[in-house]
Amino acid sequence: MPNSQTKIPSGTSSRLTDMIRATTKAVEANRDTINALNVFPVPDGDTGTNMLLTLRSIIDSLPSNSSESANHVSKIIARSALLGARGNSGLILAQYFKGLAEAIGEDTELTGEHFARSIRIASNSAYKALPNPVEGTMLTVYRECADVAERSAAKNEELESVMADVAREAINSVRRTPKLLPVLAEAEVVDSGGFGFAVMLDGALRALRGEEPVGRAIDVPMPNGETFSGSVKAEFIDGSEEIEWGYCTVFAIQADNLDIDVIRDHMAKIGRSPIVDGVGGIAKVHVHMEDPGEAISAGILYGQLSNIEISNMGDQTSDWAAGRRSKTSGSDAKPKGNVKIAVVAVAVGKGLTDLIVSTGMGVTSVLDGGDTMNPSVADLLAAVESAPSNQVILLPNNKNVLPAALEVPGLTAKDVRVIHTRSVQSGVAALLEFSTALNIDENESAMNNVVGNVGDGRVCKASRDVTIHGRNIRKGMSFATFDDEIVAVGREPLFVLTKMIEEHAVDAEIITVYTGISLTPEQVATATEMIEAKFENIEIEVVYGGQPHYDYLVAVE
Repeated sequence: MPNSQTKIPSGTSSRLTDMIRATTKAVEANRDTINALNVFPVPDGDTGTNMLLTLRSIIDSLPSNSSESANHVSKIIARSALLGARGNSGLILAQYFKGLAEAIGEDTELTGEHFARSIRIASNSAYKALPNPVEGTMLTVYRECADVAERSAAKNEELESVMADVAREAINSVRRTPKLLPVLAEAEVVDSGGFGFAVMLDGALRALRGEEPVGRAIDVPMPNGETFSGSVKAEFIDGSEEIEWGYCTVFAIQADNLDIDVIRDHMAKIGRSPIVDGVGGIAKVHVHMEDPGEAISAGILYGQLSNIEISNMGDQTSDWAAGRRSKTSGSDAKPKGNVKIAVVAVAVGKGLTDLIVSTGMGVTSVLDGGDTMNPSVADLLAAVESAPSNQVILLPNNKNVLPAALEVPGLTAKDVRVIHTRSVQSGVAALLEFSTALNIDENESAMNNVVGNVGDGRVCKASRDVTIHGRNIRKGMSFATFDDEIVAVGREPLFVLTKMIEEHAVDAEIITVYTGISLTPEQVATATEMIEAKFENIEIEVVYGGQPHYDYLVAVE
């Protein structure tokens, strides 16, 4: 029943922003159930998580000023939904917010007519975004809800009335999905994305009415009055692990003149389950690939890439299957591979990634990222949620990633400790202090204690002419920084590396040099021989890092 809370006013954007916050709470309350239903197109148990992270990316972009008009806010929402879309379900969900922005147009407040129009636009866009749309999925729920919304708005344009009719239809449409998609009937589930959308509508409607809580657990609408068991059919779980799923590959393309249809056709030719859509000079691509590099290479042909995410669907399916078996058996045991404390680290470069994994004593996973490729809060949260423990140590390993990392503990039920590593060098040093024999408090203290004792050096080439701190650096010249201060400039990377060590590491006990992907084996051998001979009183270790952008990364301890 409605409580005494004031209903959301119709003016400005407050209706829109409050309902989006409510849909996020609703998906959060039902995330595990939505994940449990996820068997199509890949049984990897992440639909609820992907929808939630997509919604959180929208919330992160909302203006603090509630007096903003709905048309202005809806455009912000559409863009952030597309950029922040996670997985198949996130991209299809982004179609709804794109439709909402188009439906509102230049109007200043959200009405029932806008809502009805938004679902029709979302339905049309979603069907168009997929080369081979499949019925019995979120697309069907969009389409059937759009039909009801238009009939409802024709009778009564009040937003609450239209939304109530659509929310009921969403539940009924989800209940019918196994009749349209045989794989759902085989697994004895309904469509996960469609159920997630129904959950969102329930939360939005409750917010509109002033009902609490806006996020409540909702029973899965199974066909024939059946009750969802909490897991899929055992035979389906076994069969899912026998299929080679490949890699889920997602990225954004930015360019002035993007032809979405051309990009979509290209992805359909080289991969499976492609979804491509765009807004305002940005296209978001989702495709399943045996070789994700082929999709990345194809994307580069059309513009600048960002928001790149690659995940092994075979591993995800195995994890999902293990979790579903646990649910089916009624056991409370955690899936095989769980650890007491997990570590999530941000890094880029094969050598650095391999080093971090090996140093992490079997409990560390690495999220690609660093300079020019900072993971978002959503990216970091997803990595933490995927970590095989409810206790997680997070190493941002970059000063620009640290602020995003500090947001993560407040967004998850897990116990997350952020170590203030401002570089990958300090991250490796901190990881060397990690011990599975210590509890999370002891590890946090030991790792934080060492971070401040690591000097951070870098050597790279200037990509353009620039003057920094009074130093003129021409394009193509090498320069060295130490703790973010420029300390040497020259034509050769090895020269500035040597100058940096001379000025800032003469009293060091240990210097570790991580070599970049641009250096040849001969250059590495020469550098190793020279610095070991020149600084013979210092313990020097040269390690392959494989990092882009930097010829050398240096840790001074």
